[in-house]
Amino acid sequence: SFDLTAGYIRVTNFGYAGFMAAGAYVSGLMAHYLGTNPWLGLVPAILAAAALGVFVGALTLRLHGIFAACFAWFVAEALKYVLAATPEFTRGYLGLHCPPLFRGVSTLPYYYVILVVYLVELFILLRVVKGKMGFAFKVLGQEEMAARSIGVKAFYYKVACFVISVSFAGLLGFFYAHYIGALTPDVSSLMITVPALAIAYVGGRGSLWGSLPAAAIIISIFELLRWLAAYRFIIYGILLIVVMIWYPEGLAGLIRRLSLIHISE
Repeated sequence: SFDLTAGYIRVTNFGYAGFMAAGAYVSGLMAHYLGTNPWLGLVPAILAAAALGVFVGALTLRLHGIFAACFAWFVAEALKYVLAATPEFTRGYLGLHCPPLFRGVSTLPYYYVILVVYLVELFILLRVVKGKMGFAFKVLGQEEMAARSIGVKAFYYKVACFVISVSFAGLLGFFYAHYIGALTPDVSSLMITVPALAIAYVGGRGSLWGSLPAAAIIISIFELLRWLAAYRFIIYGILLIVVMIWYPEGLAGLIRRLSLIHISE
């Protein structure tokens, strides 16, 4: 879902974690204060992220390049400090307890849930990008003035792309809240966005599916490097620079080329 904006309308959403936090906290607060079944927070989490996406998108997507990216980041940082400054409601850094989705200590059910979420999300996004809306996203990402000249409503489609992307972030926030079991304002931090950004770019912008092999490789490596703590993010930066300079098509581009070579042989 991060790749939808980064790969199609060429807007890198540095505030992605903020939308994830919006979904996580809406679901967590519902369970905490209303005592509702955690599954009932799924739709409100998506709607909260989508509503925040409409607000941010309407303000930022008239801007271009780094300005749009940074504004989304500022909103995420503002949300982080609001959550931290209201401990009487959100519990701030004391931590908001979120009930689990499943009883028992096994994490296997969560694996199947996130697998289904991935497959459904991928199916929906591929259907979107292969339709009329996807065509509008592509031409806007390549040449906005040309898109306007053929009648594409640039602002409308940019906001639509942004809202679809962050709605899935709200869904992931819901999952995160009830899988981890506790929330702090740091869930809205840029440090949550950086791995998503790295995975999307290494996987190949505009591929959507390229994020899966990229995640398998990157997350495995960084789990092994957990002892480096925050220094791991320096490696993220180096990895991104290498990919963007020498192989901007990412893993998806590499896999496509290898497939074409195999077919030609």
